[in-house]
Amino acid sequence: MKSLKDIPASNNKSASNKQEYNAEINRTNPTAIIIMIDQSTSMSFEDIDYKGEILNYSEIVANMVNQMLNELIGRCTKSEGVRNYFDICVIGYGGKSAIEANILWEDGLEDKDWVSISELKENAKYKKKTVTKLIRGKEKTSEIDVPYWFEAVANYKTPMGDAFRKSYALLNDWIEEHQESYPPVVINITDGMQSDMEAPELKEEAEKIKALRTNDGNVLLLNCHISNSDQSIIFPLSYENDLGDEYSELLYEMSSVMPESYNVDISKMRNDGEVFSNYKGMAYNANMDMLFNLIDIGTSGATQQLNQTV
Repeated sequence: MKSLKDIPASNNKSASNKQEYNAEINRTNPTAIIIMIDQSTSMSFEDIDYKGEILNYSEIVANMVNQMLNELIGRCTKSEGVRNYFDICVIGYGGKSAIEANILWEDGLEDKDWVSISELKENAKYKKKTVTKLIRGKEKTSEIDVPYWFEAVANYKTPMGDAFRKSYALLNDWIEEHQESYPPVVINITDGMQSDMEAPELKEEAEKIKALRTNDGNVLLLNCHISNSDQSIIFPLSYENDLGDEYSELLYEMSSVMPESYNVDISKMRNDGEVFSNYKGMAYNANMDMLFNLIDIGTSGATQQLNQTV
């Protein structure tokens, strides 16, 4: 039995206007991405085997987000250099404070809120990683340099509400200067409930973020709750509270309905067999592969628009 259950209520209809989420992303009109990361103590409690490494949640999430940032640099790199198609912000809650969320940029980026792709590339740090490849039937081990911008941290409680408030303030200011841009995407990654406000207040903060919009559509808010449970679901079509789990219902209500342009990729990932509308941008009890898929699809709508640029 699952906390969430799919009940396809509609087909061949879009939850969003077909004319929205189509703006071309270019250097004049970039888009924005905010990643919010739970860095509370509980993120270090459980070690799991992920791709041959024994890591806790905080380490896996940090690696995955750093990898995403590096992939964005690659997608924005053309023959003449890096093009600033994205403004990026990474916010951690917990980690450094029990009551406040913090922007995670370090060193040369420490005083910045938004970071462009060129700034991201210029301020990458590197660490060695040992990799093993099978070449002509023989294993060969080598060391590679892996870029990163922040380290894994797991301390204190879970001031998720403050992260939502900070995200709203940052996006509100950003949108004032980018009315013609593709709508920003916010991805929230957590392993548990917020500690700094009650559920109705957190939902209100989420609604404020989702109400922000450019001329191309509303901000998209995706929420991913990670765990090792086998009772998991991603991009649900509807909600059914079988286990009396109020937190899963809260995340469902807080998350955006995904635009039509995302639905084919979501359907393929879920193996639906047909394309539905009204997929919600959330995952619950997600394993690490689900988290990767949510991040990948959550940013895919924006990166697909890069194909239209010259």
